[in-house]
Amino acid sequence: MKDPRRAAFWLLFFSGLAAFALAMGYRWFERGGSFDLDTVRIRGARHADSSAVCQVVKPFFGTSIWQIDPVELQNMLSDVPGIDSAHVKRVPFSSLILELRISEPVYAVSDSSGVTAVSSDGEVLPPRFITDSLPVIESREGIDPAVSRTLAAWFGAFKMQSDGLSFRYTDRGLSVFVGDGCEVLLGNDHLSERWAGYQRLASSMSESEVWYQVDMRYSNQAVLRESQVNTVSAGGGI
Repeated sequence: MKDPRRAAFWLLFFSGLAAFALAMGYRWFERGGSFDLDTVRIRGARHADSSAVCQVVKPFFGTSIWQIDPVELQNMLSDVPGIDSAHVKRVPFSSLILELRISEPVYAVSDSSGVTAVSSDGEVLPPRFITDSLPVIESREGIDPAVSRTLAAWFGAFKMQSDGLSFRYTDRGLSVFVGDGCEVLLGNDHLSERWAGYQRLASSMSESEVWYQVDMRYSNQAVLRESQVNTVSAGGGI
């Protein structure tokens, strides 16, 4: 009859030898560069984004893929303007796969420095994200990052076609100029509610009524102005 303790001893002994041999084999292959990063596959990035991604990944080439921290690399890639998130996967023996989610531009800002696109998170994006289809805000004031995020959330959920509309940002906040030249002043917050309030008001106004400005910054009401200098007329509740 076999001694179970002797059998357990030999099992542990040979298991230890096997683990040691594997560890030494790994170290031998690693020293020989078998696991050094030499290939990176990028998924989800447009061709124009590759140069920015390469600048982040370049220092890791020649390093063992098992010594690269995927979380650290993911965070570094997420900091690249235009990349919302990243996932890094090791592929034996010397490759990485980068799965990137690219930011979605929702509006553009035109000011004295030029035109810049803004993502759905309020992040300023590189010039390659500018397209002719983006609504453009003519800015006469610097837009605070918190306000930029508010604007991004509104434009991202803005279902109505922006054709025939123009946008301006001043110290009073966001203004929307509708087809007849009327300025709809929305301010810096509650943009969806204020725009919906203007739409309800516009549907009930007579076509013969012409207003210079509709100020929606007041809770549950609109202020209608006939001209820039004339007396202010208060509209009914909305």
